[in-house]
Amino acid sequence: MKISQQQSNRWKRLIVLVIPIFLIGAVKVLSIWKEIPVGNLTWDIVATANVPVYTGFFSQIGIFFWVATATLCIFSASLSSQHQEILGFKRFLYVSGFLTIFLGVDDIFLLHEAVFPFFGIPEKVVYASYGFILISWIVKFYTTILRTDYILLLMAFFFLGLSVGLDVFPLSNIDLYLFEDGFKMTGIVSWFFYFYGNSVKAVSKT
Repeated sequence: MKISQQQSNRWKRLIVLVIPIFLIGAVKVLSIWKEIPVGNLTWDIVATANVPVYTGFFSQIGIFFWVATATLCIFSASLSSQHQEILGFKRFLYVSGFLTIFLGVDDIFLLHEAVFPFFGIPEKVVYASYGFILISWIVKFYTTILRTDYILLLMAFFFLGLSVGLDVFPLSNIDLYLFEDGFKMTGIVSWFFYFYGNSVKAVSKT
């Protein structure tokens, strides 16, 4: 047991070193490749852009909810029982956690709005691909979802869908930023509380 524990600890220490080294290497490569000042890749956005500290605070709060949801899903899945009757729910939480990470990364780095279009993939195609991923997720886990408080999940899809709709098909002559971002925030918060309930349920069965 002690040998196994020591091996586990060594792997953790190695990972702690590898992740920062990889990220530092990525920064250096991007800096050389695109001739980007290192500070632009490592500094805080507010400091780099020299904008007021409150700039983008609403969006930043949404990212906290994405991260919290992903953490809840993966951590509670890792703690939940190995009993056969809960294995399906455990897989549901794991996959949902990584799906949430993907959605959060898209929100942080504007994959649908800037990164994919930069490589020639239109934003509408990206949204369609995301829709396919979410539908596949629903089909895969629909029996599990029906045993949960899925009303919150429906609310998340409804409000996130409204936000996407206003982004792809904006109404002319109307400033809809607050509506679009407000709908997105409501969807993200609904997503968080849906998985908060499921995570508590999973852990309580251990």
